[in-house]
Amino acid sequence: MKGKLKKIYKNPMFFIFIIILIFYAPLAIYSPGESRNRGVVTAVGIDKLGDEYEISLLTFIPTINQSFEEQKSIISGKGESVAQAVYRAQIAMGRKVGLFHAKTTIVNEELLQEDVTQHLDYLSRVASLPENTVFVATNKTAKELLSLSQISKSNTGLKLEQIVGFNAENLYVTDTSLEAFYEGYYSDVKSSIIGYLCVEEEGSSNVFASVEKASMSEDRGSDMSQEGGGQQSGKKKESLINCGKSILLKDGKMAEILDVDMLNAVNLLNTKSLNQIIRIKDVEKNGQILNLDYKVLDKQVIKTSKFENGYPVFVAKVNLGINLVEVEGAKEDVKFNTELSDINKEIENKLNNQIKGNFSKAIDMLKKNNADVLEINREFFTNNRGEYLNFIHANGGAENFLRHVTFKLIVSVEPD
Repeated sequence: MKGKLKKIYKNPMFFIFIIILIFYAPLAIYSPGESRNRGVVTAVGIDKLGDEYEISLLTFIPTINQSFEEQKSIISGKGESVAQAVYRAQIAMGRKVGLFHAKTTIVNEELLQEDVTQHLDYLSRVASLPENTVFVATNKTAKELLSLSQISKSNTGLKLEQIVGFNAENLYVTDTSLEAFYEGYYSDVKSSIIGYLCVEEEGSSNVFASVEKASMSEDRGSDMSQEGGGQQSGKKKESLINCGKSILLKDGKMAEILDVDMLNAVNLLNTKSLNQIIRIKDVEKNGQILNLDYKVLDKQVIKTSKFENGYPVFVAKVNLGINLVEVEGAKEDVKFNTELSDINKEIENKLNNQIKGNFSKAIDMLKKNNADVLEINREFFTNNRGEYLNFIHANGGAENFLRHVTFKLIVSVEPD
């Protein structure tokens, strides 16, 4: 053992290690923590208010307390540009702004009237906004939505990222992150879909899932402000509503707001998009006129792309496995027996007409906006490359290709 220690002591690297330890250990021990210089931002809101921009930061500032709850506040700054607004929010916070922990980025509709990329690029380059942050829009202001999200967490334990995550998995069935937005924006078709959450006043007919709070008083005239996440003034009640909508973006701007039915129609060819409810009305069954609700439990899709007489044709065969989940209009209790669950010709025709009608509306909407979120260009490029490249060269490029495609949809339904 003594021999090994002598060898260590004779090694010059040992003394170099001791010298480094003497110089840097006190510096590491007594230097202030990073949290003293930089605020931890978990969500970012960007609003355009007239000629001004407002940045709102849902910020976690570590403080010593006897509870295990995170103390968060919303800190905001206004300016004539996003850069100036971030600078003023940083002054209000008293710390540097670092966005690398931001899980959600929210923008208001007014901001989406212009190319939002110029503002997101600044936050990504300067403030390290991560590309995996979820990109969401709202009908009011991002600041209001962030405030309501804190009340939602306090009242129900439901976090904003959980609401958005549920929508991404069950409604949008697509990646709605900032990275996915950039991929769509810089592609040939320059289009993508992002999430959408609503803020509505109490009593609105649009409310079907909400968290209520007393709206917070706001000083719109101040350039910098700091607000607690749960303060209430008791003036009027507003609700954070998971309205099931999404926004179609084209060239970084809002092109359409998609409701649940339109979104489901856009996702018809997506095999991961399941559990939608299809309702058909006025069905004659067992001598009664009924309204029937079916749930999509399984989906198989076969896609074929081809050119006919020099024009692109896209054929999709969709086989849906559905289950009858509700019957309305029966004069007496109806049991879900085998006879009622069977799909006769009338039911099959009504289901076909409804599915094809909704899909046709979705295609018309996408063609109107030249928004190929269905990746039809990629299908033709993969399967019919030569004809596809010749066609887009002669007809205005890939961005206009969708308008020339003829869609043929074949739907079959069967009880699952």
